[in-house]
Amino acid sequence: MKPALYSVTVEVLPSAEEAWNRWHEDIHVPEVLRQPGFLRCRKWKDTVHASDGWARYVCHYELTSLEAVERYVASDAAKHLRAESDKHFGYVTRPSRAVLTEVASFG
Repeated sequence: MKPALYSVTVEVLPSAEEAWNRWHEDIHVPEVLRQPGFLRCRKWKDTVHASDGWARYVCHYELTSLEAVERYVASDAAKHLRAESDKHFGYVTRPSRAVLTEVASFG
């Protein structure tokens, strides 16, 4: 099986950025990584803000397979994690998600 990438982009209101980053790194990402099939997460900050000034972060969650991503997305755990995110930061974040499969590898 080929690995899969679950990419989550989150735009964050600048005044909430510090609190969101603390929660995201200390609580949210560790909870996600405890789910079956997750291998690691790399978090990136875009050097260009959204057009309205919001900060933009991209998290690349690496999983064992596309099937693992599909199981996670449909799981109660994913629903719970999204609800917690919405409860704490839904009014100051704009998330979007993509599921990617590897086509080729270089280098």
